[in-house]
Amino acid sequence: MTRRPTAALAFAAVLVLAGCTVGYGPADAPERSAPSGGDPLGYYDGYWHNDTFAIDAEDGLSAAETEAVVSRAMARVQLLRGLRFESDVEVEVVSRETFREEIDGVWSPPGPDRRALDNAQHEALFLVGPDEDAADARRANRGGVVLGFYQPAEDRIVVVSGSDPATLNGETTLAHELLHALQDQRFGLASDASTLDSINARNGLIEGDATVVERAYRRNCRRGEWQCFGAETGGSALPSEFHWGVYFLGFFPYAEGPGFVEYHRDRGGWAAIDRAYDDVPSSSAAIIAPGTYGTDAYGEATLDDRSGPGWERVTVEGGADAATVGQAGLASMFAYTAYAGDSPGVIGREQFRADARGRYTYDVEYTTGWYGDRLHAYERDGETAYVWNVTFNDRANATAFAEGYAEVAAHWNGERRVRGDATVWAFDRTDRFRGVVRIEREDNAVTVIKAPTEAALGDVYGPAAVSDASGVAAASDPADASG
Repeated sequence: MTRRPTAALAFAAVLVLAGCTVGYGPADAPERSAPSGGDPLGYYDGYWHNDTFAIDAEDGLSAAETEAVVSRAMARVQLLRGLRFESDVEVEVVSRETFREEIDGVWSPPGPDRRALDNAQHEALFLVGPDEDAADARRANRGGVVLGFYQPAEDRIVVVSGSDPATLNGETTLAHELLHALQDQRFGLASDASTLDSINARNGLIEGDATVVERAYRRNCRRGEWQCFGAETGGSALPSEFHWGVYFLGFFPYAEGPGFVEYHRDRGGWAAIDRAYDDVPSSSAAIIAPGTYGTDAYGEATLDDRSGPGWERVTVEGGADAATVGQAGLASMFAYTAYAGDSPGVIGREQFRADARGRYTYDVEYTTGWYGDRLHAYERDGETAYVWNVTFNDRANATAFAEGYAEVAAHWNGERRVRGDATVWAFDRTDRFRGVVRIEREDNAVTVIKAPTEAALGDVYGPAAVSDASGVAAASDPADASG
């Protein structure tokens, strides 16, 4: 199978051990005969899914014991998912300190143009300001919360241990990452997804699949149906600079993905999920509302380039020339206000929690009816700006979002100023989100313009050109502006 480099899949941890010793088992393990003919799903490399081991884990696992646990876990993952591994998976365990030291080698930093476009969409969501960097915020978050990851390009699973020296602390993170290795072997995890929304949608399928299997694995452990080693220790204490908004944006696939997978598995079995890898979801909204997957419920927003002299459009060579944040991005923006700032959130924390367990729901107020969005980023003499169109299914939903976005601006200390038929929000009183935002709604679309100054708004997004009766182009003012 040919694999192209892709980003690491994170939040469940695992590296890989060099080679498994076939047939190894602790001395007290019951003797089991190897199956005849083709191996059943519950058997892998000399181990059955219900094997029991006599392991003293007080001082950590030896290399041989770790190999046995990994092989047994592979048999269990095969049984739960209904698919066989095509080759061995190597697993390595690293300490959290080692992970922090090597994190830059796992996630490559984006190039300058991609970084500029990425920062612009995070700025539009009020997650970072013009002088902040979204990639730095993601990096700071990972050091404390990542339990493990799988790198498709290197066939590598990494488990981040809570112990020093590093040792495997439990099996559920291992199971999650083994499922990613299985996905890669059977379907390939290479992707051409280029926008935040398409990446979140794709990962909703991938992480949802892995999380459903992980939960089933954990249930069998808790019910005593399987002997399971150890207990997960979780991440370390959250760093002081932990960014909840960036976290919510990246956590979406783990929160909503399982529901998407269970919805379609319940109706078509695991075969329905297998087929989804040939037609990967393209919008996070289809993950949130799984019944809309494969329908024409969503589309593309349109946005003209009306920038004036000096403002240069940000494009990524060989990549995207615009950003799309999707419904998951909108929900993260509103949820962030409930966890940061000096005033109550635009939505309450309880509106972002689906159940008593604290699981998050991204189907929140103000995001209903999302159809598509498109954001253009601009640069001029070291200054940045953006224009963002968010389109909804109808006028009512667009109006609700425009009003909600204005509340977000007010939450972050924006000052509302009425300018004729338009309303702008100025951030003179805050260094973080400095600049001016204009919110326009026309029918079922909302356009947001951000510029360093009020005077620059028209330069970033000037009036539309229309044709008069003689066919000569003329300028017209944006219509139906609202706060």
